[in-house]
Amino acid sequence: MKPLQLGLGLLPVVVIVIGLIGWVVTLRGNLDSALVSIQELQESQYDDSDLVERVQDLTVASEESMTKIMWILEDYGPAIESIRERELDTEMADKVSDVVTRQAVVENEMRQIMSDHQGFADVLRELGEAGYITERRQYGDYGK
Repeated sequence: MKPLQLGLGLLPVVVIVIGLIGWVVTLRGNLDSALVSIQELQESQYDDSDLVERVQDLTVASEESMTKIMWILEDYGPAIESIRERELDTEMADKVSDVVTRQAVVENEMRQIMSDHQGFADVLRELGEAGYITERRQYGDYGK
């Protein structure tokens, strides 16, 4: 073989080898860049300094609020309980008032019925005295 043919035959192989070397170098650079990004991401995930401070601030604020609530309950607890008791008393008084009102209505209706019966008794007695009916039952006398 002639050196020219040999050179031309090896030329595609050399081009492929150079291309492969360039591709491997580029791939290695991309992998290094990805590893650096992954490392930065992992480090940022474990940066809890700000989060810890916020949790501590919230804990302090929560404890202060609970202390204030306890003070309020100590100062105003009896007053709140007396208000609740008065509300219960008022509610009970309203129920009793409602029962009294219902009883008065029922008593009024009963008196009306008794008055009507007395009127019927008077009519029946007058009809019996006139001889139109012979009624033996006694009606009325509710006032006794």
